[in-house]
Amino acid sequence: MNLFLARCIQPGSLEIMKSVIYIPKSVKDAGTHIRYALACPLDKMPKSSFICAWSSIAYLFPGLHPDGFEEADSGWPRVLKPFAAEAWRRAEAGELDDAEIYPSDAQWSGLCDQIKNPTPDESRRRRELAALSLECDHG
Repeated sequence: MNLFLARCIQPGSLEIMKSVIYIPKSVKDAGTHIRYALACPLDKMPKSSFICAWSSIAYLFPGLHPDGFEEADSGWPRVLKPFAAEAWRRAEAGELDDAEIYPSDAQWSGLCDQIKNPTPDESRRRRELAALSLECDHG
């Protein structure tokens, strides 16, 4: 059996990345954030504005997955592929964490908002996610 020892570091020497969570309030709200982002250079957008647009894509298009977006059969519309490329650029630069590159809460909320009669548990979870959501200052 091989044992590997981790190198110790001083407490507080690592910067802890805090995930930014955004959940659109509605289809209209999500569309507004995407339209705003389409009018800006994605690489110049502040992180919070990019997260609003990126999470809005997950909310509106829950079948799209960030992995393999460049593949011909990925299902990603051509106009949205630059968002995925920018999300990966930011992730590889250490600017987005896993919860931000895979905004599953926004994705789930988009699906939940399409349910005509959500269960009490679904409604409760949707309210909880909305309460955690970043407020976007545009649109």
